[in-house]
Amino acid sequence: MKVDKWIWGKEQILRGDDPSHEFTLKILEPEKGRMGCLSLQYHDKKSELWIVFKGLAWALVVVDGVVCTRVMREGDFQVLNQGVLHRLMAVTNDLKVIEPSTVDEHARDKSYPKDVIRLHCVHGREISLPRSEKESELVRESSRVTEEAILAVEASEIPPEYNVDLLYRKGLAGNILSGSL
Repeated sequence: MKVDKWIWGKEQILRGDDPSHEFTLKILEPEKGRMGCLSLQYHDKKSELWIVFKGLAWALVVVDGVVCTRVMREGDFQVLNQGVLHRLMAVTNDLKVIEPSTVDEHARDKSYPKDVIRLHCVHGREISLPRSEKESELVRESSRVTEEAILAVEASEIPPEYNVDLLYRKGLAGNILSGSL
């Protein structure tokens, strides 16, 4: 098993580090709050699924031009299709998220660039320009609700949720433990 360490925490690569693997399986372990806030990003090639194994997570996903945020608990899942803007942050110190995805070439071979296009980063990493004026607006709105969520976590509060019903209506969210697939 490989472990990649990032500014936001670490990820264990359980599968996908061999050319014969047809998918990638990771466990994400972000730090709590601002330190563990992943960039607002999308992937050109990769699709992912987040399943909370332990702890509480805050997720931001843009669906149909709408910024949606939710607090994810054990068993909750979030579908992240290729090209969709998304972000994850730990609400608790013990967060572990299982992430199956399509092949992640960088996880397999570090000579490949990461399939991550960052549009906002609380850690000051380099970002790309949005793909459109509408996406620029979505980045601004996502940045605003991210800061609101970070401040809530720093105050030991649960971040607010926005437009979470859209994620469920589209079949992009649910809980594997309750059978709401």
